[in-house]
Amino acid sequence: MKQVLKITLSLLFFMNAYILPAQSGEKPLSVGIFVYPGVEILDFTGPSEVFGSTEGFKAFIVAYKKEPIVSQGFITVTPQYSIDDCPPTDILVFPGGGTGSVMGEQKMIDWIRERSATTQFMMSVCTGAGLLSKAGLLDGKEVTTWYGFIPGLQAMTLSATVLSNTRFVDNGHVVTTAGVSAGIDGALHLVSRIKGEATARATARYMEYDKWEPKMGKVNETPFIKTLRSEGLEAAQKKHQPVSGSLQPLYYPGEMINLAMELLETKPAESEAILQCLIKSASPTPALYNVLGTAYKKTGKTAPPDSRTFLDNLAKGETQWAKKTYRETVQMYPDWLLFTEDELNSVGYQLQAAKKTKESIEVFQWNTELYPASANAWDSLAEMYESAGKPELAIAASERCLAKLPGSGYEEGSKETLAKASSERIARLKEKP
Repeated sequence: MKQVLKITLSLLFFMNAYILPAQSGEKPLSVGIFVYPGVEILDFTGPSEVFGSTEGFKAFIVAYKKEPIVSQGFITVTPQYSIDDCPPTDILVFPGGGTGSVMGEQKMIDWIRERSATTQFMMSVCTGAGLLSKAGLLDGKEVTTWYGFIPGLQAMTLSATVLSNTRFVDNGHVVTTAGVSAGIDGALHLVSRIKGEATARATARYMEYDKWEPKMGKVNETPFIKTLRSEGLEAAQKKHQPVSGSLQPLYYPGEMINLAMELLETKPAESEAILQCLIKSASPTPALYNVLGTAYKKTGKTAPPDSRTFLDNLAKGETQWAKKTYRETVQMYPDWLLFTEDELNSVGYQLQAAKKTKESIEVFQWNTELYPASANAWDSLAEMYESAGKPELAIAASERCLAKLPGSGYEEGSKETLAKASSERIARLKEKP
């Protein structure tokens, strides 16, 4: 299926056979983008673009009332939810603009305060900081806002320190940003904190947003990360433990990855320890192993090629090299993650687009060998077989796809899409003479 399923995997090495289980889905972080009459366009579309373009986040629009609003006098936006039926949120973004249209709505302010108790990150853009201030979320904190609103926000929040010339300020639970385009910086920062700077930079590159500079913001690190930075991993683990019922974990993978990257040159052994800890406690990714590979090289160990190099070579049609490299990698490090099922699937389609049919089929076949329980892998192989004029093989692969669907962990929508594609393919091919 060309629309690759957003699912995560773990590599397992079993009885010398390189067979991997089908991937299981991880629930994305729910991101509510608040809008109101007069909201600044880029204030809400900038963060929407960041979260909507990054795997692992699911963004939606919410408003005070579930009715169309007009942004800057000429763009009509229809929210998916109101504050009365808004689903649970992990991140809530409050843009700026004409905040006066809702600033006096006490029900709205109460909702923001109540939501903050169940939402991991409360983020403002521009004058949206005023809404957070009214809800009492900025008291005693360092914050920022659009330069023209700095005096106003300071007057509203006497106990806060309002910083100028600062693109964003991260206080842990509350993240405030400067005006308009700075909302993109704040959203990229959250992606970096949660998933790592490499992921955030990939999103920025996709957006062709070359203005993001992480150091243009101020981050008030958590006690765990502070101790980790100054005293090392062992001390941080002894001094800090997860708090039951806390909105946020003891640390986010991105925080750990970013710090490990900082320590690569000066403290490679400490960097390696951080990464090994993260691999044991979180869902590993090829990007995480790439950094670990760099740390290995710094400490004199042998490391596999990074995933980008591996996939680039495979996309050139070097299938035999790729399979040999993969075998050598899992023999050396059984749990090493060179690629995901989705990435291998994507390379198959790249090869198909490049008219390298033989290599494309080899990659799709390999994916079903590695992930025999994956309905998506079988569907992609069936599609390729049909494209290559191999109807019997396409029918057989489609039937395998249908057989795998009941036990898959896919969402119902994905199941229906795969079932429809496979069933229609089988019927289509059986009708041909």
